[in-house]
Amino acid sequence: MPLPFLERVQLLFQPVDGWGEFRPGARRAAVVFVLYRDAGAAGAGWMVPFVRRRADLPDHPGQVALPGGGVRDGESAWDAGQREVAEEIGVPVGRLVPLGAGQPIYTSVSNFSVVPFVAHLPDPVPTFAHDRRELEGVLTIPLDRLLDDSAWLLSAEPWRFRYLAHEESVVWGLTERIVAGLAPRLRDALQGEDQTTDLPASPG
Repeated sequence: MPLPFLERVQLLFQPVDGWGEFRPGARRAAVVFVLYRDAGAAGAGWMVPFVRRRADLPDHPGQVALPGGGVRDGESAWDAGQREVAEEIGVPVGRLVPLGAGQPIYTSVSNFSVVPFVAHLPDPVPTFAHDRRELEGVLTIPLDRLLDDSAWLLSAEPWRFRYLAHEESVVWGLTERIVAGLAPRLRDALQGEDQTTDLPASPG
């Protein structure tokens, strides 16, 4: 009998405390790829929340991003990630169930070394409340769409990059690189799965 989807995700990704190290000299950051069920959607498929950054921010202005931010001195990367999720979209610290970590990604544009975590938000899912000081809103995208290569388009020359258009927003740049890095293992976890079992359970 195949393992439930979330258990397979745990097996395929690195532990949240064993993913590696940040690039020396880079600014340290963590983001979280949050998997949750949309009870109001047909089929109750897996969804992922993204944030739309304000256009007047100094780093990656106006872009769609995974919730996350800088890692403070003395703070673990996972603790930073769940703190930022709480600050940016209102999911309380401790509510997320950590599943694993992907490979760190470096962006020279802003000198950030970013570790992406994958986590599960158990039911009931709270209403996302974005931080208006930094964000224009929250964008939720079905996991199936994120993992569908045909949904990602290639921009026109001369500067060619992959992007996903969704609800008048565009996922590209660093966030596209992060999603592309996580996608192969997420696809593997979905293969042949009965996705109706929401394990592991909520902490506490």
